[in-house]
Amino acid sequence: MEIDFNKLANYKSLAYGASNIAQLGKVKEEYKELLAEVRETSTFSYVKDRDKFIAEGLDLITATVNLLLISGLTEQDFKKHIAKLESYKNGKYKK
Repeated sequence: MEIDFNKLANYKSLAYGASNIAQLGKVKEEYKELLAEVRETSTFSYVKDRDKFIAEGLDLITATVNLLLISGLTEQDFKKHIAKLESYKNGKYKK
């Protein structure tokens, strides 16, 4: 399966005019909505409705991408992040 997360950059306009703080509020809101789709008991947790969980997760990703874009995310920032993930894959989390 191939998912093109670059398409999310096309929706930066959803955050048009929002300040970083306002967009961070949107990220928090989406995170809470994602957590609301999880049922937790003292012994286990489970997703109540997979479709709603996926939808809320994607809303959270979109809000986060928008926050990063309006905060001035650069290609260099992204490359540094990928390098960090590669170091985790090849070291910290290598099996």
